[in-house]
Amino acid sequence: MLKYKYMSKEMQAWLEERRGLWWWVADPSQLSEEAIVEGVLNHGRWQDFLDLQQHLGLEQMAALFVKMTQHKRRVNLRPEKIALFNNYFNKYVFAH
Repeated sequence: MLKYKYMSKEMQAWLEERRGLWWWVADPSQLSEEAIVEGVLNHGRWQDFLDLQQHLGLEQMAALFVKMTQHKRRVNLRPEKIALFNNYFNKYVFAH
């Protein structure tokens, strides 16, 4: 798992505030972008999604979503989350 390229102090604090999304991880700052997006999409609230969008950008989140759902054999997102965010990203990212 590749670590987040560069994690700002603000992003580290944001991850610490949401430790419940990654309760099994000793140090959330060691998470990859993909793991962060996966945790927020599966277990986060809408505000968590919007906050992460501010950190990563909607296009980056959409690219990670596509990688997670279409290019990997094992998908860790729940089916209802895949359907929801597939529709969301199709409307707000891929339709433009």
